[in-house]
Amino acid sequence: MKVVRTGMPVIQLLEELRKDLQSPELQYMQRIPAPRPGERYRDIVAELFTKYGIAAVYIWLRVGSREKRYAVVARYDWAAGGFAEGWIVEGDEVRVYEPIGVSLSQFGSTLEEFGDLFWRAENLLASRKVEEAEKEKD
Repeated sequence: MKVVRTGMPVIQLLEELRKDLQSPELQYMQRIPAPRPGERYRDIVAELFTKYGIAAVYIWLRVGSREKRYAVVARYDWAAGGFAEGWIVEGDEVRVYEPIGVSLSQFGSTLEEFGDLFWRAENLLASRKVEEAEKEKD
């Protein structure tokens, strides 16, 4: 496996994730930790962050013919402040993004934004499954 330091801040990783979640070619999505029925992903991540001062999320996407695995870790220490780091695994390459400082308000707003994006992506994937099932029925 080849490791590439991108030299870009983790904000660029989030931008790529944002585009992938909104892509019409999105075919599959899995998140760890995975929400149970009735749970919101953002609530799970926020609970980890507030209880332990750290939250790690792993997202596996299939967009078109590409599979990508995203990893983002956010930490907060009352004395030192917060930071986020991350990487993307695609094929045999790991792209590492540079850590950035984050405030609690930035963490919260980013979590809400991506919670909405995940919700929309889940609905898109579910509606596609329903359409495929209806086609098979006919």
